Amino acid sequence: IDFPKPVGSSGINAEYGEAIANDTDSKIDEFRDQLEQSEVDKMKESINELKDIFNDDNKDAEEIREKMNEVQQASLKLFEMAYKKKMSESGSSESSGSEQQTDAEYKDSK
Repeated sequence: IDFPKPVGSSGINAEYGEAIANDTDSKIDEFRDQLEQSEVDKMKESINELKDIFNDDNKDAEEIREKMNEVQQASLKLFEMAYKKKMSESGSSESSGSEQQTDAEYKDSK
């Protein structure tokens, strides 16, 4: 079994941090239509900072963990907003159809 190699003596896995950054980046592309550009810019900046930390030998494990956590938390909030926006957009177009269907069901059952 090949286990990912930790960064120096910090015990932090650089591959895990890169996976967080890459996953977040791909989700930004996926949800771009539902995201504010200013939020995208902030998130991309955080991702770049995370990548920079892994290339900085002077950062200790706690700093790396904090930045990884910060990126994860920010991305969760960002994509939660995007998901809600996407659902409200699709929900508003579907809600009128479901109301009509409900009316039809009542008419059929009488």
